[in-house]
Amino acid sequence: FADYLNWFIDNKSFGIAIFLSLYIVFGIVAIPASFHKYLAGVIYGFGPGIIIAWIGSMLGAIAPFFLGKKWMNPYARKALEDYPSLKGLEDEITKQGQKVVALTRVSLVIPYGVLNYAYGATKVKFRDFFIGNFAMIVPAIIYAWWGSQTIVTSNGIETTAKTPFDFVIILISIIITIALIVKGKRIMEDLERNVEATQ
Repeated sequence: FADYLNWFIDNKSFGIAIFLSLYIVFGIVAIPASFHKYLAGVIYGFGPGIIIAWIGSMLGAIAPFFLGKKWMNPYARKALEDYPSLKGLEDEITKQGQKVVALTRVSLVIPYGVLNYAYGATKVKFRDFFIGNFAMIVPAIIYAWWGSQTIVTSNGIETTAKTPFDFVIILISIIITIALIVKGKRIMEDLERNVEATQ
């Protein structure tokens, strides 16, 4: 495993290109990319890891979005049907696409991989989908930070020694994550109720 990680480090720009391309593969086959975001922090450090994890998440979302609109539309329609909460918001997506996309990314109500295809089956504009996905910077920051707290050794990856400040940061990141998830879910529920009230 250490050799795998070191390959990306040693190959620099080419390694980054391959690392980013893996996000596209994960997106197409609907595999969660959370661990890959964590590895971005392990391999490239906190700052660069955030950018790489975020760009990768964007690329991994765009490919299945377009596939869901064309060649894989039957799968995308099924993915949408499997999540009534998203299907019920189809009209709202047309009106407030950016907001709904951003909220679903932060609230984690629907898995990342499935969500990419599901949006392909809606009428959301690509522009709104793209801008709404900027919200993925939040999990990118959190995962990249966690990853940056580890080092690559001959045995794989090991956690670095923690200071009291590190534990404070860990606690804050956990609180922020939970708060964003709860807040996102509440806003999504409010949107659903508004939609139901107008029907």
